Amino acid sequence: MAEGETSDDLQTLIRPDDLEGITEESTGSAATHSAPSLLHDPPPAWQLPVQCVLLVLVTTALVIILPVYLESVNVVGDAYSALIFAAIFTALPVVLFVQIRYSYFCQFMRLGPSSPSAILKTGMFHGISSLMIVYALDRKRVVCHAQEPLMGLIVMYMIIIYFFYKGPELSSPKMFSLCGVLGGLFLAMDFQLNNLYRCHGRSRKNPEDDGGPWSAQAHALWTIVYAAALFLFTLSWLLLEREVITKKSGTGGLSMVSTVSGGMSAPGSDAEALISSRGAVVSTPMQSSLDAKWGIHLVWFTLASLFTIMMLFWTDFFTALGKAGSPQEFVKLTSGGLRCHFHWGGECGPTALYGWLFVALHLAFLVLLGRVLAASHSIIYALSVTSVALPVQALWWSMFRIGGPLGMEWYPQESGEVIFSLLGLPIMIACLCYWSHVEKREKQRSNNFPLTAAS
Repeated sequence: MAEGETSDDLQTLIRPDDLEGITEESTGSAATHSAPSLLHDPPPAWQLPVQCVLLVLVTTALVIILPVYLESVNVVGDAYSALIFAAIFTALPVVLFVQIRYSYFCQFMRLGPSSPSAILKTGMFHGISSLMIVYALDRKRVVCHAQEPLMGLIVMYMIIIYFFYKGPELSSPKMFSLCGVLGGLFLAMDFQLNNLYRCHGRSRKNPEDDGGPWSAQAHALWTIVYAAALFLFTLSWLLLEREVITKKSGTGGLSMVSTVSGGMSAPGSDAEALISSRGAVVSTPMQSSLDAKWGIHLVWFTLASLFTIMMLFWTDFFTALGKAGSPQEFVKLTSGGLRCHFHWGGECGPTALYGWLFVALHLAFLVLLGRVLAASHSIIYALSVTSVALPVQALWWSMFRIGGPLGMEWYPQESGEVIFSLLGLPIMIACLCYWSHVEKREKQRSNNFPLTAAS
């Protein structure tokens, strides 16, 4: 085949406007490529499994710590003070890191994001949902034994959203895998959801003994609010994925081929293209581009979430939502709660320990979520991996219980949660492994397509 025809064939794999902002190597450097390869420095095979395991462990720690943290901060402060502390000290390190690494605010017009209004809206959704989730879990407005099992609704919401709005972008094997994760999660959490006499390692004779000062109607209403907040929480991450994965920006001089969540089955939709154009080799390393875009979008995402939470401070004035009941009480509780994050012992208890640990784990969660997203090109897969934390936390509470000077104490017991968690976990892990197998097979198929066309 003639050289001109080869160039024309390869240029049909990507639109001309997708080449904007891509770093071009000289023709001389093209000679260093002994053979065309669509994968530029592929990551080691062990990298994604290790990242997934770390993501599960960090998410498990967050789910375990959250009720203990809320219970300890409520002694002097309230749930809003815990939320505003976590939001501030999550956004601040993200902004500082991205500024140091990319000099972002010196060149944010060039680095993006491509649609600031969209990412701000996404962050606003995340801030509202986080506030309502914390309010729902505060002082057990949602009954204690249902708090963690209902978090599994996130997987169901992802299926619903992608089935009705983005079904064609998710292949049938991956949808089957996602349904399998949901089935395994239901099996693992079913016993805990229906066990009215045990929660977070503590046993009780009647559910009312550990239900807080709420009526049955209040519990039911807050459960509905909790479920709606989890839907908005899921939607915020899916919208963030759309901004990071499927929209272009000149991040660090790199541009990437538009992809869709898990959409590696379409020919030519490779994560990293090697395109011959005008006698030069143009490479678009997706991993580097995604890492940069994830960090830059997190700046806007976390700041928008923080701003939303700060603007909704007035919700704490109403006892139907918060705890304060008045502006004066709000100032007292918020200042007391924030003070306890910098003071150990006394009436503050372990608030500082769990507050700073929660912030550190949340930052690690954001980093690992971005890594898994960059490796799998799907926030659905990343969030499905985090759902494995729910059965694992049930195993934790079979060995510990809330209480003691440190907020948790060793208290091993035999319970049905252990059996059901051990039954559901293998199903979830097997379905996630099947997703990875399908992803690898689809990627190999898409990688072979351009080479066939060029031969």
